[in-house]
Amino acid sequence: MSFNYVWSHFLDDLDSSGWGSRAGEQPFQLANNPAANYSNSNFDVRHAFKGYVVYQLPFGRGKQFLSSNQLLDAAVGGWQVSGTVVLQTGNPFTVYSNQANYTQAGSTFPNRNPGVSWKPANQSIQNWYNASAFLQPADGTFGNVRRNSLVGPGLNVFNMSAAKSFTVPYREGIKVEFRADAQNVFNHPSFADPSTGLGGSAGPGTPYTSTSPISSVTVGGRNLQLGLRVSF
Repeated sequence: MSFNYVWSHFLDDLDSSGWGSRAGEQPFQLANNPAANYSNSNFDVRHAFKGYVVYQLPFGRGKQFLSSNQLLDAAVGGWQVSGTVVLQTGNPFTVYSNQANYTQAGSTFPNRNPGVSWKPANQSIQNWYNASAFLQPADGTFGNVRRNSLVGPGLNVFNMSAAKSFTVPYREGIKVEFRADAQNVFNHPSFADPSTGLGGSAGPGTPYTSTSPISSVTVGGRNLQLGLRVSF
């Protein structure tokens, strides 16, 4: 078995996972001030716990228990169970305001509403962040909220596998392995980021009122597969 926990904080002023599959906020809001873009990286994961376990059951031929009975060995001998786990906090994301920016292309950021937390009292997939924590800036101005200031849902994934090895009678060089694998064995949803566009403000200097629902997942539902392997 092996388990590890990592705490980290990754900051930069621009990053990408590649032009074909880029992620997170790409453009500079202030092209003549790149330092204003310095904030949490798209790949900033603060807490991550990962590990795996592989265990051979102590039954059957060559094991501690039931090694002399061929019928029991055929039924319970040669089994191995294993599993992996990934538990980690979410990645940062950016919210966007809707003030007119005139000559600037792309999206702009909102202003911070002092004293109001971006986390709602009852955070859920129907409303992940509190839109009233942000104010609409005046037209032609840029907001003071940094890129990637909010954090999306994390990952919660368990995978498990069970496998049994057989030796073909009178053919010691031939082995057969049957295995059953389950990805996301507990069928636990790991949600994607919510909608990031703010709306519902009455005008510059007033808070936004839109909701922030989550409509997709990053890890699919439980997936089961069976396999049979012959080695010779």
